[in-house]
Amino acid sequence: MAHARWLRSPSPTVSVTTEAPETTENGAASEHTGPRLILCADTSTEHATVALVRQGPAGDTVLGVHTSFQPKGHGPGVLDDLHGLLEAAGCTLANVTHLITGLGPGSFTGLRIALATLKGVALATGQPLYGVRTTALLRAVGAASAEARAAQAPQVFGVIDARRDEVYLEGPGFERPVVCTPGTAAKAMLAAAYGENSVILVGSGALAYAEVWRTALPGVRIPAAAEAHVPDATRMPNLVDWAAAPPPLATLEPVYVRRSDAEIKFPHGIPDALGRRQG
Repeated sequence: MAHARWLRSPSPTVSVTTEAPETTENGAASEHTGPRLILCADTSTEHATVALVRQGPAGDTVLGVHTSFQPKGHGPGVLDDLHGLLEAAGCTLANVTHLITGLGPGSFTGLRIALATLKGVALATGQPLYGVRTTALLRAVGAASAEARAAQAPQVFGVIDARRDEVYLEGPGFERPVVCTPGTAAKAMLAAAYGENSVILVGSGALAYAEVWRTALPGVRIPAAAEAHVPDATRMPNLVDWAAAPPPLATLEPVYVRRSDAEIKFPHGIPDALGRRQG
């Protein structure tokens, strides 16, 4: 069942320039010195989440957020969601100064929807585009859960159901997510390094294999609140290193942790209509 939440700032007025951003030779917007107005989107999981966040010296103000459950996949509705956020806040793309996309891991098709959409916006407007891993985003959501706040030195792990009895997993100190089977395969990785009583798991992979996790790690904590397991685009701006230059659009790619079904089924290339291998 689809669910969504829309928020609007107390005032629709946005204190940013309405002029198009000045761009550099590689198409990324030049250094921005005022408050940021950030458009964010992630479609790596079955939940699509988009947000419009104003970030300034006083902190973050969420001007709008929309999260929906899309079990059959994402599509052009993401653009409608982004337009709805801007319209509800009294803004246009000319007001937006920065863009952030989720990079996965997750659905091979789904995670490319937000990335391709915001790459298109970046190419059209010159606004800089940053990427954040969806597993890192889930960790940020989980860190705000009641279970994490009540724990001593909680170690929060983002876990996304990868199908095929596997999960994408990211935790403290990980350079990038890994793919593994839940339960026994991850037990040594989690318990040995962090102590099972401090481990908190969030995400679709935590819920899908909850009993497996609890059997392998009796002290593991899986938050009860449903929202602790859903990516939240409002938290994306705090995961970006704003001191770093935005990556060139050509190098901003999804985080693929394993090969796609097509690559596994056709290791020598996908055949064309005549049965000839491509690539």
